[in-house]
Amino acid sequence: MNVEGDHLRRYESVLPDFEAFWEALQRPLPQTLAVNDQRLSAAALAEGLSGALALTPLPWRPGAFRLAPEDRPGRHWRFSAGHFTVQEEASLLPVALLEAAPGDRVLDLCAAPGNKTALLALALKNRGTVLANDLQESRLAALHDLIRRLGLMNVSTTCGDGARLPLGENTFDRILLDAPCTAEGKAQRGYLRASSETFRAGLRQTQRRLLEHALRLCRPGGRIVYSTCTFAPEENEGVITAFLEAFADQVRVRPVHGLPPGASPGLEAFEDQRFHPDLVHACRLWPQRSGTGGFFAVCLEKAATERGQRTPLGPSALPDMTEDPRLPALLARYGWTQKDLEPWRLIDSPRSVRILAADHEAPRGPRYLTHGLDLARNRARVAKLSTPAAMALGPLARREVLELSDAAFLAYRRREACLLRDTEIPPTVSPGAVLLKHKDTFQGIGILYEDNGVWALESQFPKAWVRDNT
Repeated sequence: MNVEGDHLRRYESVLPDFEAFWEALQRPLPQTLAVNDQRLSAAALAEGLSGALALTPLPWRPGAFRLAPEDRPGRHWRFSAGHFTVQEEASLLPVALLEAAPGDRVLDLCAAPGNKTALLALALKNRGTVLANDLQESRLAALHDLIRRLGLMNVSTTCGDGARLPLGENTFDRILLDAPCTAEGKAQRGYLRASSETFRAGLRQTQRRLLEHALRLCRPGGRIVYSTCTFAPEENEGVITAFLEAFADQVRVRPVHGLPPGASPGLEAFEDQRFHPDLVHACRLWPQRSGTGGFFAVCLEKAATERGQRTPLGPSALPDMTEDPRLPALLARYGWTQKDLEPWRLIDSPRSVRILAADHEAPRGPRYLTHGLDLARNRARVAKLSTPAAMALGPLARREVLELSDAAFLAYRRREACLLRDTEIPPTVSPGAVLLKHKDTFQGIGILYEDNGVWALESQFPKAWVRDNT
């Protein structure tokens, strides 16, 4: 073992297969895909990616697939089309343990970079309430891109200290606390540097503060999943043991099922510290046993009471939608009716009109960055549908839908204009902004125009999404 990773040798005392552990850290870490089932089925995704990526279904997580280490899923057009999320397999675990379902009110206290938030939003079928918070605004940029690509309309993002997030007690059914940690479990990605004890002590204090606030916000009978991507028992079993001892009458460890193959229980002891016996129900992922990165997760349940119902979130922070004279024309162009939009509501924001699940709740107090999905920019003279909205609402359109050939689709993704034959323009399509479709998938917006009898299509594919199309 080289000097850079020598701090990991302390785990020899709990790993009889320590040499296999170290060898596993030298191997590349494969990624996984999880289907966006609001767009297509897992079977359709597997069929659509066959021949391009080496997909192996995960036996413990329906709708997810392990990739080969050399695969580059971000280069496939289905990535920008929002057909899947990309993450390391271990990061699927906390969402699975939380078991969020439609009707739940969900909080992700430390959300960035956002893949777990996205999976939680999909678990709620793109309805209801997911609040996603992070301490640093810049770290939420990746989540905002996920919201756009996947068409998520039930997420509000907030920025602030998760341990002091100004929300009412007993207000959430499910809380995910993927806590900041020393990230030793990412050793396969080069995280081999040891952390100082001062840094570790500060992290443990932060982890404890976050847990205590999560307990306040969780309703009686609700669940909190605490997870980290570190091997360090001090940040895992140690933190949870102290938490259980301090709040013994308020919280318990919930047994879990459906774990990844090779998962191990929590440690009983490490060095001179013994841990709470119920942590046998926690889950550890050691790379040599699970084939994943290192991970720890435990599901906690808040004690139920006679008044076990969640409390209202309080007055809404969502801005009322003012009458916008441009919107009726925008909706009418694509044949959308008010009935089509009943599952959602439209709200104002400084830069755009946004579309949000009608039953989404966002209380006053936190510092919000976004609500739902960008529908149309509100500064233009004529309302122009956003690409994410076109992808999400396209299946409801009754007109102005243009099917692209393979060549036209490639030009669209390269932001190149292309010429079209008369026979490619259906009678329900007219010049102007049209919805673009390819292989039964809505891709975005193009500007169709006719010049001296020649039809041309100008690409509106987002610059930030342009990738290697080969």
